Amino acid sequence: MSDISIPGVSSKYNTDKTIKALMEVERIPLIRMENDRDTFKEQKNAWLRLNTRMSELKDSSKKLYGFENPFNDKIAASSDQSSLTATASRSAIEEEKQILINRIAAADRFISKSLSRDYTAPKGLYRFKVGDKEVKFNFRGGSLRELADAINRKTGDILKASLVDDTKETKVIVIEAKKTGADNRLSFHDQALSFGEQAGIVERSPEAVLVVSLSVSSLKPWEIPLSEDSFALTEGVLTLNPRSELKIPLSRPVTITENMALELEISTTIIPEEEIEIKLKPEGPTIPDVGGIEFKGIRVQSARSKVELPELEPPEPPERISDMKILFASDRGRVHSLPEVKDSEKFYTLHFDADELPERIDSLNFRNRNTHRIIHIKNIKIFDKTARGDYRPVNPLSTAHDAVIIMDGIEVVRSSNSIDDLIPGVNLTLHSSSEDPVNLSIKRNIDSIKDSLIRFIGYYNQLHTRINILTRRDESIIEDAKFLNEDEKERAHSELGLFQGNLTLNQLKSRLQRIMMNPYPTRGKRDLSLLAHIGIATNAGRIRGGAAPDKSTLLGYLQINEEKLDEALLRHADWVKDLFGYDTDKDLVVDSGAAYAIDTYLNSYVGTGGIVSNRVDNLNNSISGKNRKIDAYNKHLDDYERELKKKFGIMEGALDTLEKSSQAIENFNRQYNR
Repeated sequence: MSDISIPGVSSKYNTDKTIKALMEVERIPLIRMENDRDTFKEQKNAWLRLNTRMSELKDSSKKLYGFENPFNDKIAASSDQSSLTATASRSAIEEEKQILINRIAAADRFISKSLSRDYTAPKGLYRFKVGDKEVKFNFRGGSLRELADAINRKTGDILKASLVDDTKETKVIVIEAKKTGADNRLSFHDQALSFGEQAGIVERSPEAVLVVSLSVSSLKPWEIPLSEDSFALTEGVLTLNPRSELKIPLSRPVTITENMALELEISTTIIPEEEIEIKLKPEGPTIPDVGGIEFKGIRVQSARSKVELPELEPPEPPERISDMKILFASDRGRVHSLPEVKDSEKFYTLHFDADELPERIDSLNFRNRNTHRIIHIKNIKIFDKTARGDYRPVNPLSTAHDAVIIMDGIEVVRSSNSIDDLIPGVNLTLHSSSEDPVNLSIKRNIDSIKDSLIRFIGYYNQLHTRINILTRRDESIIEDAKFLNEDEKERAHSELGLFQGNLTLNQLKSRLQRIMMNPYPTRGKRDLSLLAHIGIATNAGRIRGGAAPDKSTLLGYLQINEEKLDEALLRHADWVKDLFGYDTDKDLVVDSGAAYAIDTYLNSYVGTGGIVSNRVDNLNNSISGKNRKIDAYNKHLDDYERELKKKFGIMEGALDTLEKSSQAIENFNRQYNR
């Protein structure tokens, strides 16, 4: 038996190839199980991505009718944003305001003289005050840079210091308060004051403030005699009665420089008409008693005189005078009229800057020409606005003062350029003074509403596309979805028709379409009850001029007519709001509207224990079950392969033995046949 061989056994007989072929046949069930598992995974991922799209639509719908719906958003538009900007909260009222910015608030900002680069700031206790807040720190002495760093490090949100190289050999230090307003003036104390004088930041100025004394001896007649009943002086308050005047000479003439100002407090009292004594009729002449005689107890009265007196006509009532020009400043007999005052039962501060005053003042004059108004005055002073006690800044870059604006004819003073307590729900930010009133319009934020609606419709169409991809095998669906990027298109091709015929998804698509086409109750009633009334619609199924309908509309995608939407929002924004969420029974809970219906319906899909969650759980169980079967079958394949190798090994051994026996027989026969 020479060359005995069995095909496929061992390398000599191609045993490995035979085992591999047998294993491939045995592996077929495994491949089926792995394919099933991969399909389950693909379905699971598809449901998860679908869940993301549904969640996006649900969230965007909730925002259209919930507490933070955009229909309550307000916007404040300024006609001059270089002078005034504003932000409006949802609580703001739609209205128009006119605001004239006379002056914005500023903070103290002082600069030193030029100092050499090797200038050394002295050591000691540096103490600064900004308004009623005080900061202090010990400085060991050092360069200007070290002092500036110490100020910035130790004074927090009160002060700021910076250095500027004004020349190649010198530098200046700028020290500024971080808070604006007249009440937040910066002052130097202890070693800080010594440094300030030495560095040329501040200088002594004991005459920086002149307080005008109010005493009986300081009051002088002006153009008419001064009588005791024309004025009163009580506890520092000068009361000027109607039809009276006086002047107060200053203790010294004051030259008005650009930083000077005059301030006083003033109030008025209106005299009621019934308290003004007016004699409507004169008494006229008196006719004496005619008398009589008496005789023996009998009284005989003389007849009354028959003199005819002319009928007296009452005189014209005295003229009622109202004159708000009360204040005057005098310089060597030349009288300068100051701006008019206003009526106020409470004292308010009148402030006059240098440009409202004459170049020199030697007396202040007061004239009350009114017949029905009493004037009260107190706390008169002429001062240098830059002064801080007995010191004033040498070269201030800016000085602390309040913002002054006039809104709807009313003067408003604030210490900050950010004003949030003037118009409810509106925060004003002042940037610069304005020559003309700035128109501020507070209105509904139409752009915010449009953006939310466009986002809502976008999420609706994206979800619709996902459902179409999963339930249909039309590749043009993917090409028509312009919002998909290349990776998303590639994934969409792999998912195309994955859930074809799925009843759940087809019902979802159909229900969403009905929700978006249904009528809803609104305050506009029949005039606005459909999304189509505001330009949101689909032309699905409509054929124009006999032509085939647009394919995208047949797929159920919504389109927006922006012109129609803009018109609806401008004319009836509240009606549009009702269309997406409306409280029909007035119990303060929304119970109707397209967005409300979408949000409510999708709860059954994306909520805990919803349809998607259950589908994913079932698929996870299927995947786990397949993995267990795959693991078990892989173990079976390993065992099966070992068994094949064992059996083929035994077979190879038997064949080798047979082959050796055959060779032995052949050798024996040769020897025997010789």
